[in-house]
Amino acid sequence: MRPVRRIVTLLLVAVLALTGACSSSTASGPVTIDVTIANGKVTPPATTYDVSVGSTVTINVTSDAAETIHVHGYEIEKDVVAGTKTVITFVADKTGRYEVETHVIEATIATLNVR
Repeated sequence: MRPVRRIVTLLLVAVLALTGACSSSTASGPVTIDVTIANGKVTPPATTYDVSVGSTVTINVTSDAAETIHVHGYEIEKDVVAGTKTVITFVADKTGRYEVETHVIEATIATLNVR
């Protein structure tokens, strides 16, 4: 094999391998995120969720103190009453990357990659 052809072949194999290694699957169907806020800490820590466009997203939040949850890009904002479960449900109808954050402790709850 000629040197130029060998280099091109190796580069093509490398690109294909990296593309496969960096891809992530997108969840089809509903996505449910359960979060607890206690002593100013979010559990589980901020996680990225891949969501199919058109899927229903439900975010369940329980906090030991009053809080406000904001879903950026969808401009959804909901108050959380201390000691009660707050449910935010919406259809992910816009593609992009959106953060779900708290306003009082200023923490990220989740990042939604809607595709």
